[in-house]
Amino acid sequence: MFSRIIAVIMCIVSFFTAPFSQLFSEIDLKSELAKGNYESPYIVRPLDGITVNGVSVDEYTVVVPQGTLYANAAQTLCNEFYKACGKKIAVTENAAQKAFIIDEVLNDSDMFSLKVENGNVYITGSLCAGISRGITAFADEVLLKSQGVYDFQNGYEYNKTFSDYVTYEDFGAVGDGKTDDFEAVVKTHEYANTNGLSVFANETATYYIGGANKTACIMTDTDWSTARFIIDDTQVENRSAWIFNIAPSQGGINITDKVSPLKSDAKNIGSPLDGKSLVVLTDSNVKRYIRKGANQNSGSNQTDVILVDENGNISPDTPLIWDFDSITSATAYPIDTEKLTVKGGKFTTLANNAASEYNYYARGIQVRRSNTVVDGLYHDIKNEGKTGAPYSAFVSLSCCADVTVKNCTFTGHKKYSTTGSAGTSVAMGTYDIGAATAVNARFINCNQTNDITDNDYWGIAGTNYCKNLVYDGCALSRFDAHQGVLNATVKNSVLGHHGIKLIGSGTALIENTTVLSDSFIALRSDYGSTWNGELIIRNCKFYPTGISSHIIDAENSEDHDFGYTCYLPQRIAVDGFYVHRTGNNYLFTKVNSKHNSDSYDAEYPVVPPQEITVKDFSCLLFGEIFVSKNKAIFKTEISS
Repeated sequence: MFSRIIAVIMCIVSFFTAPFSQLFSEIDLKSELAKGNYESPYIVRPLDGITVNGVSVDEYTVVVPQGTLYANAAQTLCNEFYKACGKKIAVTENAAQKAFIIDEVLNDSDMFSLKVENGNVYITGSLCAGISRGITAFADEVLLKSQGVYDFQNGYEYNKTFSDYVTYEDFGAVGDGKTDDFEAVVKTHEYANTNGLSVFANETATYYIGGANKTACIMTDTDWSTARFIIDDTQVENRSAWIFNIAPSQGGINITDKVSPLKSDAKNIGSPLDGKSLVVLTDSNVKRYIRKGANQNSGSNQTDVILVDENGNISPDTPLIWDFDSITSATAYPIDTEKLTVKGGKFTTLANNAASEYNYYARGIQVRRSNTVVDGLYHDIKNEGKTGAPYSAFVSLSCCADVTVKNCTFTGHKKYSTTGSAGTSVAMGTYDIGAATAVNARFINCNQTNDITDNDYWGIAGTNYCKNLVYDGCALSRFDAHQGVLNATVKNSVLGHHGIKLIGSGTALIENTTVLSDSFIALRSDYGSTWNGELIIRNCKFYPTGISSHIIDAENSEDHDFGYTCYLPQRIAVDGFYVHRTGNNYLFTKVNSKHNSDSYDAEYPVVPPQEITVKDFSCLLFGEIFVSKNKAIFKTEISS
């Protein structure tokens, strides 16, 4: 009898401890998020480990003398090791038997050297070309291209000579964090562009950028390495000016007269081009995205963005979304074929304290050049006060294709409120990441300095008119598509309080991703909650922050003309989904609570899903999943 009682108790304990263990893991997760600089645990790293003559770097330290140059180099080495295999290595100024030793400056100002001798790794560089720059070059050229376990073996040498570059100091920059170096920065890039030279920043410098109405145009590889930049937005001459513009070799070409009306299934624009280009089409006679709500408007001109080759063929990866019965504007942006890379840099924005009104500030980095990589940039914000105008973005992609932003850290902006166009109070969108009329944009292994679940800060990103937008390995407060995206991918990522917000068409793929928000996906109600295509969710987790648990938040009163027919995802495939909640769950919200019978006469009816499959669904303790409480709209049942 006693043994049976014990068995029953053990059964009850096991029944209740399973969900509580997951609850504790949620507490641990939120504790980590609150610290900021949280990194996605799903990042796929190229290496399984790093060793020196077979000994793990876990047993090694980085030994450096005193000085900013060396400290920066040590941090860079640690960061590159962590990026490669997830290993963290300690730094000390004391001697150690097993060490990566950064111990001297080479006489040759353009040389970097890494040598393995007697079980130690010796790293040397120069004050001019820098040490961190050499470490990053080694990581890019050797470490990150390896597989399995990378072993530093005795006798191994890596040598790098830097050449064909100019520095900001060559044009008068002081780099003391007080002297305004903006003019020197602008002149350096002008000279580099004219002469085809790279630009290097001094690894120990802090460049102060004042409020002058200037923009530095980047057209060559730029390596900011560990240099710091202070961007002072407290007194600016032109809030719309960018600090840097990564520009194409050739500007946009007006081809309006060469392009005839096009249907959405068109395969060719009807005119050859000088070379592969990104083409932006506009029909000002047609309005789309007629916004509803506190920020209501009368819509935007019908706009589409496509990739077109020299023969006028439209890439099948960027098909037209709309019929163009008239084309009032067509611009071709030639695509640069060579990759341009902008690396490093630690930027601090001293935030504006302007009136909290819709007067957007730029004052960051605009990317208008296709085939560009932004790698390893860090941006934080200071001095946000009681008032402030919103920001367009710190890194903004516009009229470009095939741009990758990777290994970057951003910062969410403090949220300020104003009176919206409907006459009511509204929080203003303010962003650190932006993209518009951009295709094949990829954000890889990016995160942010502040807590991604802190609602005091606006969602990190906002995009319009994009195609093939990707987050991979990111930990950010939001993925967002305002005025439509064709094909969206979020994988290996963690999304915070603003979650995944989108409207558009094509395929939305969410894979191996965790979301901590009111809903797993929010189809934006201010644009009709439309997704004309398929939604695929694989191996994902959802931690609801609200009382209810809806995987997809969709709302449409069916009495507003958004400028298009609104669709709910036509095919939904869920395979592997966990909800951290007990009780029944619903795939969709009610969408329109007034639409509660078949006799409801919708002026602008929503097209419901045609196929829904759900496999491997689980939740905290018990519960099932249903389509929606609104059976009048949703006729399709879940199948497995």
